[in-house]
Amino acid sequence: MRLDKNRSLKFGLSVLMASAAIPAALAQQGDSKEDSRRLETIRVEGQTVDASASDIAVDFAEYGTQVQLISSEEIETGGFTNFGELASGLIRGANIGYSPDEGEFTIRIDGGTDRDTLLLVDGVPFFDRSSPLEDLWPATAIDPRMIDGVEVYRGGNSLYFGSNGGLGVVSVKTKRPDGTQKGEFGVYAGSFKTREYYGNMSFPLDKAGKHSVLVYGRSYETDAHELFDEEAYGDNVLALGGRHEFPYSFNSLGIKYLWDIAPETELLLGASYTTIDFRDSFPQSTIFQPNFTEFPIYTGEFKHRFNDKLKLNIEAHYQDPQLKNNEIDARICQIPRLSDLPEDIQAIAAGQGISSFSTATEFESFAAGISGLAAGCVTNPVGSAGSASDDRLNGGSNFYINQDPDSPYFGQPYGTHQNPFPIGAPIGYVVQSTASFGDGGLTKGFGTTDQRESGYVDYGLNARATYTVNEYIELVAGLQNTTYKDNSDDSFGVKDVKLTSTGVYGDLRLSLPVLDGFSGSFAARQDFNDNFDDQSIWKVGLRQNLGYGIYARGSGGTSYSLPKIDEIGAFGSGANINPGLEPQEVSAINVGAGIDGDIFGGTYNVEIGYFETEIENLFSSRAIGAVCYEYANDVANPLFNNLNNDTAAIEQNRRNIIPPSEFCATAAAGLNDPGETVAVNALRQQDIEGFTIDVAFDFDQWQADFSYTDMESLEPNPVFGTMARLDGSTTDLGFVVPGKAGSAEYRQSSERPEWTLSGLITYTPTDRWTFALNPRLQGPEWAYAGTSLARMVDENGNRVVEDLNFGDYFVLNGSVQYFLGEEKQHRFLIRGVNLLDEEYYERASGGSGYSRDRAVVRGEVGPNDSAYYRQYGWNGKPRSFWIQYEYSF
Repeated sequence: MRLDKNRSLKFGLSVLMASAAIPAALAQQGDSKEDSRRLETIRVEGQTVDASASDIAVDFAEYGTQVQLISSEEIETGGFTNFGELASGLIRGANIGYSPDEGEFTIRIDGGTDRDTLLLVDGVPFFDRSSPLEDLWPATAIDPRMIDGVEVYRGGNSLYFGSNGGLGVVSVKTKRPDGTQKGEFGVYAGSFKTREYYGNMSFPLDKAGKHSVLVYGRSYETDAHELFDEEAYGDNVLALGGRHEFPYSFNSLGIKYLWDIAPETELLLGASYTTIDFRDSFPQSTIFQPNFTEFPIYTGEFKHRFNDKLKLNIEAHYQDPQLKNNEIDARICQIPRLSDLPEDIQAIAAGQGISSFSTATEFESFAAGISGLAAGCVTNPVGSAGSASDDRLNGGSNFYINQDPDSPYFGQPYGTHQNPFPIGAPIGYVVQSTASFGDGGLTKGFGTTDQRESGYVDYGLNARATYTVNEYIELVAGLQNTTYKDNSDDSFGVKDVKLTSTGVYGDLRLSLPVLDGFSGSFAARQDFNDNFDDQSIWKVGLRQNLGYGIYARGSGGTSYSLPKIDEIGAFGSGANINPGLEPQEVSAINVGAGIDGDIFGGTYNVEIGYFETEIENLFSSRAIGAVCYEYANDVANPLFNNLNNDTAAIEQNRRNIIPPSEFCATAAAGLNDPGETVAVNALRQQDIEGFTIDVAFDFDQWQADFSYTDMESLEPNPVFGTMARLDGSTTDLGFVVPGKAGSAEYRQSSERPEWTLSGLITYTPTDRWTFALNPRLQGPEWAYAGTSLARMVDENGNRVVEDLNFGDYFVLNGSVQYFLGEEKQHRFLIRGVNLLDEEYYERASGGSGYSRDRAVVRGEVGPNDSAYYRQYGWNGKPRSFWIQYEYSF
């Protein structure tokens, strides 16, 4: 279904005006009576909160935002080894993009894309700004052993934090010095040869503890489980050794310094350096692709309370992530072009009426009739040079040695005139990528001449002042700057352009006496941007406590996502920056109602929620000659000869984008080539809506939290209305693709589960034992076949390959903890993952093209054949176990 924007906002605001915010969040550490009263009246999941979390979480919860708090105890119970595992297990409505077990992942909540959930770590935005090699995902650089707590603010939250908060913010708080001496050291080991050691220590620098330091580090190594089944690999990739382990290595060091200037004034500085090494090859294409990433990150935070009415918070960051990798593809014996053959052979072919060879069989038949013409690839015309490839043991190498027992050259190395490599067979390895829009040189090799580093620099500041006028009115004013630019090797050819966004924001918070239990927040923000268009957004948050533990909450407004460096048009001399490019805009509402209270000596909470989101102005690019009227070929004096588009065609091309009119005038004046591209906003829209049911209780020995999210995340269906084709042909049949693939204008977004049910159940019979179960039941999640594959049908008119549903699975994780010692300073944990040994995929391909397979290279199979494609998935962990020991002092 399509969501009507006005209907959505009217509905949302009407609900908001009759509702308000959830039981709430944690609070700042402060001694004021006002803060103490707030903590006593605010609840989250039925529980009165303590003073362990941020002011912003308390404020958001009090004024209508849905807030989830995840404690350090819950995190320790899970024994998680990366933040992707933590998010999947503990964050409500979370969906993990990519594959944490491979080494890359992003966090998505409530059906959004990778760019609609903002991940903050101590105020630093962990969002990829893009690099010319490939994406850098900073979420992988989070050290799970240093996490002190996680706060989740659902709904649009760009107003306080800037870009990428369209569906929510996940704020990670890490451990910090506090003027005392304390520390932790631990080891972790188990399945897949996993081995880890980690530690942190905090100590004062002076007797009073005004100055203190925390140092920390972690080393984690694992071979990981088998990511892809053998059936997923193409034959040439498999022959060249593409099936291998996917080891993962995480190493980090860091330091934090705290200056406790006054009772409510402090300065916190931090620096960390993290390296993550992992493999990123794909079974249809890449033989070997180790990635090496570096994340140097620097942070600063200053807090000061001037008096009981005014307080100030300033956060700053600087990060410079870098990536280099090796990417080795298969080198395969190809069908020769006629022009590649000697002139006398070309003449013979012409005499036989041959102008080209479309299949290997055609060439082999031709070569069989010509003495001395090899029917394959000759790489070693004088024979073997005595390398390891000549090994005769068990027939030698699968790809380098002739394995045909009927051949007179059985057991001998391929590559001679008499024993050439067969067409379609692998002949070795080749570095995959070049700087295609730079100097054209190799970028993913092994040495100084063919390996280049890419990355970006990201720095910014967010200052926020809060002024309490009286018990009814509070004002917030803030200033935020975000700046980022490419920091890759010059050979990549990325434009030297800096993207800067400076935003000013304000929030009016009201707790009016005319309606007991009512709180409201009314906020707006204006961003002034360089190299793309300015942006204005707003947010309203309301809550109403109705008595007897019953409450209603709601928030709504707009958010945005800034363009990445590649999306701005900075990659290559043929790409152009559009100063009128608009940020991607998100409109969202999030409402709910629930009840919390005390029961059976404990607490409980039940809440039902609803969310609705629209994402517009998605980033894209177009050829200048296709979208600028100045480049029409039917005007009086065309700019160039042989232009391809007339005015009518250009008008048609502009209908699905925000026209870059200002840029077009500049491009025409500068006589830019019509084939160059310009960054634009596509008018395509993504619609998301869903509801949530959350149930939590906390008794003396039992605690449980269950969360159900039902979500419809719609995207335009590219197969809609497409005519079906018989498998192996290029002729359209007289009907559209059967089923929903051809008849539905919209479809559930790929890799977005239709629903999830997750929980955390803990049993603590004594203060030394903790037993925990972490179940996750997931509904359908789709990987779609591309249009070329989706339209293929058999003789009965049925699709040859259906879309792949890799959801509908149940995974149960669990742990047992025991605390030993007088002060329970020794913690032992046994962690079990996938206890029921469910077979499932973390991620899937709905139909990848296997262009490097032998049959494809030989011309026997092509893109119009279903055999050209294959579906596969990234395997989830099988049943596996680890043990952890941690000493605290």
